[in-house]
Amino acid sequence: MDSIETSAAKFSSDYFFHYLLHHCDEVRNLFVSHLSDHPILNTELTVADFYQRKENAKKRILDVAVVDDQGYYYDLEMQNGDINRSEMIRFFNYASLLLDSQINKGKDYNVKTVKTLIIYTGKPIRDLEHFEHRFELIDSDYLIKLKDGPIEIEILQIERMEELGMEVVNNDQFYRIVHMFSKNEDFIDHHDDELYTLVLDHYNKYLNSDEYIANLQIERDRRAYHTGMIQSRKEGVEEGKIIGKKEGMLEAKRDYILILFRKEFPYEDTRFLENLSIEQYDAIMKLLSENGNLEQIYEVCHIFL
Repeated sequence: MDSIETSAAKFSSDYFFHYLLHHCDEVRNLFVSHLSDHPILNTELTVADFYQRKENAKKRILDVAVVDDQGYYYDLEMQNGDINRSEMIRFFNYASLLLDSQINKGKDYNVKTVKTLIIYTGKPIRDLEHFEHRFELIDSDYLIKLKDGPIEIEILQIERMEELGMEVVNNDQFYRIVHMFSKNEDFIDHHDDELYTLVLDHYNKYLNSDEYIANLQIERDRRAYHTGMIQSRKEGVEEGKIIGKKEGMLEAKRDYILILFRKEFPYEDTRFLENLSIEQYDAIMKLLSENGNLEQIYEVCHIFL
């Protein structure tokens, strides 16, 4: 199994996490119940794509945006890369987007608290020494929590999960399911837990699904693009002696954008992509990697950077 297939097939991959919470109501309800202060009867997925209100905006996609039967919103995230300041800003930004979506509907500021769950498989965050950390608005001098604060974020650090002890994991269904996302993927026999078995069934279905095949292609396209960028830099150095490094990189970027665009929009004419700037190709690559639509790509092509 090559690295691309391993990445797409990994139990803790964004791809499977997204697949599981879209196909398994029981796990989605379990995660939301963990965050919620009230009983959860059911949850449903809500719109997870957001756009800034400005030209050349960045599309932002939440892993899984959920609303429960009482109208509370949740953002469920799988984070495999390291969490730094920019990632924390992204988490708060996504929660703010779910707040904003409620304000637009209600036309006032009497909205419900948004809660975020982040299952984090990367190296432990500096100064966060425990498995479970919750972030809310507090008075830092007097350690007073703001009642009904608008945003609550919980981070579960998988690499610190041993802090719980296996007895806790074995006796708590939420932690049993979270433990499945550990890097070792050495699943413990829990045949008495129907939900645990159901998750494994969904994982096997995922590995035989059209979504998995599509995810493999996405990973290959991304690898090809980044490999192409590295190669273009090498070639650009040599080519720069004759026609300039920038022109060599421009040609490589154009070729890879055409490959990715044809896969995403096989019936569209690509001639409008042939004579753009490096900056425009970079902007289009971001759109293609973030599921941007055709209209956004056309807009980039008409912006002369």
